[in-house]
Formats: sequence, C-alpha cells, structure tokens
Amino acid sequence: MPEEPAERRRALRYGVAMDGQVTDLLARSKLKVRCSDLGFSGCYLDTLNPLEAGTPVLVRLEHGGRTFEAQARVAYMAPRMGMGVEFAEPISEDQLPVLQAWIEELAALAKPITSTFGAGMTR
Repeated sequence: MPEEPAERRRALRYGVAMDGQVTDLLARSKLKVRCSDLGFSGCYLDTLNPLEAGTPVLVRLEHGGRTFEAQARVAYMAPRMGMGVEFAEPISEDQLPVLQAWIEELAALAKPITSTFGAGMTR
C-alpha cells in the first residue's frame, strides 16, 4: 500500500466559503476565485484556471463585510480545480487583524482541516 504523503502546511487550515480575487503579479491578470480553506500561512482557492506553482500573486478575500489582502505565491496547483497559496511573510500589520478575527471565528465553529490534498501535487 502506498505511503500517505506528508502534510506540508505550516499552520492549521479551516473550511470556509469566501469570495475572492487573485492578481497574477507577473502578467497583471485577475481571476475570480472561491476560498475553501484558510489558515495563517495560506489558503486554498477554487478556480478552473489555476496559476502555475511559484507564481507571485496578490490575494484579496472578502467575507462578513471585511476584506483581507496579502501578497502570496502559488505553492501548488490542481488543474481545473484550484491552487494552494502561501502568504508572504510577514502579513502586513493592517491586514493581520482581519485574518486573525476570521480564524478565531472559524476555530470556535469547526475542527481544522487535516487533509493532505495537494501534498502530491507538483510544486
């Protein structure tokens, strides 16, 4: 039986449903996305047209009347499904409180996602 791929996430992720937009910082193109999981180190974005691993992006998420923006890079992609992005460090001081509030709300409602989806994807 094949061995399970190792979890590569640095922080817990929580299931969400948030609208968002990703700007490819190289091509300056924009994609509408749907965020399906979120953590302090990154998120998973559902899209039929994911960007290649390593692409620098600007992520903008909207939920509950609040907006979060952060620079990131595509960590992995799943063709015609989506992409995992890793937030650049450090997250700006004006954006961190929004992310913290969302994650505190999510942590109070649900268990973190422990899936290894994407762990076998090409970086």
